[in-house]
Order: sequence, then C-alpha cells, then structure tokens
Amino acid sequence: MDRTKLIDCWAEDYSFLDANATGLYLEPRTLEKLLGRLPSSDLRYAVSGSLAARLLAEYAEAKLALIYVDDIDRAAQALGLTRVEERGNVLLAEPYDEVVFDGSWQRDGVNYVAPAQLAVDLLTAPGRGPAEGEELLRVLDAR
Repeated sequence: MDRTKLIDCWAEDYSFLDANATGLYLEPRTLEKLLGRLPSSDLRYAVSGSLAARLLAEYAEAKLALIYVDDIDRAAQALGLTRVEERGNVLLAEPYDEVVFDGSWQRDGVNYVAPAQLAVDLLTAPGRGPAEGEELLRVLDAR
C-alpha cells in the first residue's frame, strides 16, 4: 500500500477535532508573530495545518494555526492568546496520543509535525483543510 492510501485510510478513522481536546484562540497580531514566539517558549509543541503545509507546498496565506501542546491553558497563557468562541485564528490541541510529537522536524527553530501527521490533520481539519490536505498529498507523492 502506498503512503497516500495509508494516509487516506488513517483519515477515515480519525478526526482532528474529535480525537483531540481543542480550544479556539485569537492571536491579535499575526500568525507570523505567534510562530516567532514559539521557539523561546518553554512549551512542548508541534505546528500542524496550513502553517506547516506551506513549507512543503504552495498554499494561500494561512488563516488558522493548528498547534499541538501538552496543556492548552498553559500554552495559551504563555503565548498571550485570548480564548474565543468563534472567529479565532489559533486552534490549540492536546493530542490524544504522544505520536504527534514523533518525527517532528524544525525550521527556523519552530517544531512541525511529521508530514504524514500533517496530511491527516489537514484532511480532517475544519474549513479549507481537506483541500489543502489533498494538495499536500499530491506534492508528497511527486517527491
């Protein structure tokens, strides 16, 4: 079975929002500012979603940050985020399994989830995530 089929099968049994405890937050400046604060935080984290995918494939501007953390409340406080019920631009997630931190990689001091985790997160994420996940799979297959 090829990687794309494995990820598609995984996505059938997984849902980013259902599998993980999540909280929606607002970063009032920009997502780039948020990325800039992550390396100097003492948090264990891994960035997923559009912010990670844009490093592997060309996308439109990221509008929502998906970030796995050990403790949502602690991370929100450390990063200066405000909890909101809607129209947030940061989705913090406490992972259902530590595997989201396995195979992570860094760029410019920021930790990102492994490409397979990224793809399944996008395929099952809200908004335009599924379309971005499909594009990411096309790019990964071309490599």
